[in-house]
Amino acid sequence: HAHADENNSIDLPSVPVAELRGHRDGPVHIVRFTADGKYCITGAHDRTVRLWNPTRIDPAYRAPPPSANIISNDTHVSSSHISSQEYYGRKLQPTTTQLQQQKELPSALPMQSYTDGHLHPIHCIATNSSSTVLLSTSDKTLLATDLVTAQTKQKWWGHEARIEYVTCLGGSGNDNYGIRNNNNNSTIGEEVYATASYDSTVRLWDARSRSKEPLMILDQARDAVTCVAAGRGGDAQIVTSSVDGKIRTYDLRTAQIFTEDITHPITSFSTTTITNDDVGASTMAASCLDGIIRLWGCGPSSAEKKMVRKLHSLHKSINHKVECAFTSNEEYLISGSECGAVAVYPVGSNSDGTSAASGGNEAALPVGMTLQRHTGPTCSVATCPQESRPWLLVSASYDGSAVVWASRAQYDCLLD
Repeated sequence: HAHADENNSIDLPSVPVAELRGHRDGPVHIVRFTADGKYCITGAHDRTVRLWNPTRIDPAYRAPPPSANIISNDTHVSSSHISSQEYYGRKLQPTTTQLQQQKELPSALPMQSYTDGHLHPIHCIATNSSSTVLLSTSDKTLLATDLVTAQTKQKWWGHEARIEYVTCLGGSGNDNYGIRNNNNNSTIGEEVYATASYDSTVRLWDARSRSKEPLMILDQARDAVTCVAAGRGGDAQIVTSSVDGKIRTYDLRTAQIFTEDITHPITSFSTTTITNDDVGASTMAASCLDGIIRLWGCGPSSAEKKMVRKLHSLHKSINHKVECAFTSNEEYLISGSECGAVAVYPVGSNSDGTSAASGGNEAALPVGMTLQRHTGPTCSVATCPQESRPWLLVSASYDGSAVVWASRAQYDCLLD
């Protein structure tokens, strides 16, 4: 039930097109797109961050001889995804040997590497909204690095435990690129960065100031803070998730905190912009360690949140943190999985979680698909923020690989 043509979307990322090669042995912990959506960045256990053009093949790449590819190209393309029934019901998960025997992917084009100041494995990366500054962390320290020259610009420290997440909270400099950006017209400045840590705090840093003191410390969480993001445009809000099972929305204008208690540890969340033609309405997906992604409908007010759907059939998340992300057209939610799959869930639903086309029949919803390439837990996924490229996806795994995925419609174009 889960083939791309049955999901009837030309924008469904379903075919592996390239691999990001260059990190030394060890996990690739995280992958992100630059804010303008042109490039992607990876952070790995080898204490290096790398910048890539994911839709260009490295001219230095040389394909192995045909005899080295045991599975033909046509077979490989069609076998890159299998139905959830096959994957979990019939236990047809590919073995490590079978995956290694798949046709080798070409290497994407490497652009730059960043090692200065990275004394520990890289777990957090991002860029500022103008895609000129790389934000990365080395244990408890936040670094800002010029994306072009690779020179360190600033450092901040103060967390008492490892930083788990970093983001740029504001800025609207992406309009020229057709970017889906929740932070347009945000009253939080572009050069304010947020770090979330195992020390149960979120700290805000002002890049324009030479002060090493944080602008603000949010310390309401009772366990590690796993994710932080700006609220919807103009709201002056900050949203956080924590291992204590709570999503907290901080309204900076009114000094109020709105809390949703999921009770299960939350490892990441992702938000859409506008849904259902309701002005200001959005959807939040929260990935939890009970193996369930919960979709919340969020109204115009910070206090208006309602859980509308649970997603769990295509991925596993019990012992490892895995990320989820909406595609830029907001038709699909992508999730990593402990078993090495990349799960693709169709999102299209009404506020009650039922398909708009199914007349309320939940069974009529498309079942999505699982994409197979990795042999270890797929810990990080990133979708291209450009509205014109919802078909572009990158995944990273503990097996040391990072894979670029595209839709079938774009597959041949990318390799030309």
